Amino acid sequence: MLKKSFSYIELIFILVIIAIISAQFIPKNLNNNLDQAASKIIIHLKHTKYQAMIDNRFNHNDAFWFRERWTLKFQNCSKNIGGLYYVVYSDKNHGGHINKSETLKDPLTQKWLYSNYDCDASFNESKDILLTKEYGVTKVDVSCNRTSTIGQISFGYDGKVYTKLGTKSNDAFNNELKEQCIITLYDKSNNNVSILIEPNTGYIYKKEQIS
Repeated sequence: MLKKSFSYIELIFILVIIAIISAQFIPKNLNNNLDQAASKIIIHLKHTKYQAMIDNRFNHNDAFWFRERWTLKFQNCSKNIGGLYYVVYSDKNHGGHINKSETLKDPLTQKWLYSNYDCDASFNESKDILLTKEYGVTKVDVSCNRTSTIGQISFGYDGKVYTKLGTKSNDAFNNELKEQCIITLYDKSNNNVSILIEPNTGYIYKKEQIS
């Protein structure tokens, strides 16, 4: 007589196989937004680096020329709104305040990599930099941060990485990155994705997730 139905053992075995297969896809789906956010940051970090190398800001007649290094800086939105974003800028007037005219444009969309503290992109501002609003990022940790803010990454004309611009005339070559820097993005469930930046070469890449 042919067996017409599954035994309990066979049914349990099939359910276990289905659960294992499904589990392989869950981390990817959970981290999808974080992966997208990390990919955008990597693109913009590389663009910042190349712009710094092309647009050499060294100036013998200006003791604070290093303030103009192209920089990607993480920011908090205003308290009543909440959330995180980042800007890519060069402090041309050395004033510390970031103006839209001092920021870079996204190489693909040609929109400014800039937002005000309201974290609401206007028609000519990139939404990709709004980490919380667009990707659900709730926290950014920068292992090499030497500032009083979330953190920033600056690039010199030689491609070297700096973790702080400095405010004194002798700070030009201080704050150079000497060890690997890890930028980690978290969501509300504490899932995370990390971006690695190597010293000396300024090589930027996403850390492989171990499943």
